[in-house]
Amino acid sequence: MKKTLLSIAAITVSLSAAVAQNGITELPDADHNGLTITAMSPNAKFVAGSNASTFGGFIFDLENDKIVNFDVNPSSDDDVDVDLQIKAIANNGLAVGWNGPASTFDFSTQKCTTYGATDQYLFNGISPSGGYIVGARYDGTQTEGTPCIFHDGTPRDLPLPSNSFLGYESAGAAALSVADNGTISGYFVDDMATRPATTWALLNDGATFFPYPVSRPYFAATAQSAKPYAMFSCDQTTMSPNGKWLIINYEKYLGDSGSLISTARYNLQTDEVEFFTPNDDDERFAEVGAEVYGFGISDDGTVVGFYGGAYGPRVGFIWKAGESDIQRLATAFPGATRLADYDEGYFNTPCAISADGRYIAGFAYISPEDQDEDEYYLSWVLDTQDPDAAGSATAVAPIVVKDKDKVAKIKALYSLDGARRNTLSKGINILRMSDGKSLKKLVK
Repeated sequence: MKKTLLSIAAITVSLSAAVAQNGITELPDADHNGLTITAMSPNAKFVAGSNASTFGGFIFDLENDKIVNFDVNPSSDDDVDVDLQIKAIANNGLAVGWNGPASTFDFSTQKCTTYGATDQYLFNGISPSGGYIVGARYDGTQTEGTPCIFHDGTPRDLPLPSNSFLGYESAGAAALSVADNGTISGYFVDDMATRPATTWALLNDGATFFPYPVSRPYFAATAQSAKPYAMFSCDQTTMSPNGKWLIINYEKYLGDSGSLISTARYNLQTDEVEFFTPNDDDERFAEVGAEVYGFGISDDGTVVGFYGGAYGPRVGFIWKAGESDIQRLATAFPGATRLADYDEGYFNTPCAISADGRYIAGFAYISPEDQDEDEYYLSWVLDTQDPDAAGSATAVAPIVVKDKDKVAKIKALYSLDGARRNTLSKGINILRMSDGKSLKKLVK
């Protein structure tokens, strides 16, 4: 089944153009609808994400200050809440995600096109040129899906390695991102219900894919393994547009003392991995927590994401190519003073970086000092080459975690990568509370 939906809201020029200040451009949102960026095209022309007010989605053309809004797909079953999420966007403005069924969102035609039935497919990633779409297929009997690739609108299952090769019994898999050269990243579900990272390589015939679980040499597949790292979840892996680098978010078990949650940078050409290991005694983590999550990676291996905790507070960071340590974004670019403001709002989430590493995009939660003003979300884009963003070498003020004496209520639901949700969904859900804090809820 294939159905095309035309958004009620046609393409429009923004009422007020996006204005850059000290390297930061905030998306125009005078009514505080809550535009939250979840993806940026590798060429940094387009950003896309969710609209908190309408529960719909949007694509914004940064070059021309134009926006296309996409409405939630009306469901024939009033008891079914349709979930709209945009997961990735190509250089031509074609985005993928789901709107009930798996969907594409086209900036040029202003159309959302759905594929199959609800829960039949998921679209997770699209190649920079828009030629490949990857995701998963579900046949109604699987808890986990079968990884697949869509080329010219035709789905094709990706091959599954044997359990003996994997070293564990696989319960399913999904593809998450894809490069123009056909390299695909994703994960398999092992016998501990974790998600070790894997890739698929396109062979010389241009049609056959070979699965290669890159995490196998490093991460434990069973509780009895002697390997130093045990992967709790890596379903947030992201690949660089050129197919060279992979972000792997991992959890290392520390026995009775708990676990360490952080990110790793994997070089797919050399099979070398760099782990960032946070130290609880580090003053950067003293106020906010030591969990580290990477969400975007450029062609040279520069990573952006947040540290603190999945449930907040979140502080934006950059892990530059060739360096062993992460750096707070507000410290790396002190002239872009709004970055420090975003960090103080508990939920600063850098989620994408352009292929050349120049632009970083994300969203933040703003809590005005004036208690009569409403709190709201906004989306931002940082130009790292803007000379005003570099500022001076003076230190940025430390994070101040505010204690709001309020009865907390749930204001919004998000996936771990920041996509807005209407209801609790399978996996990790972030509950944004009215007191500015967030809670993490796992739905199996």
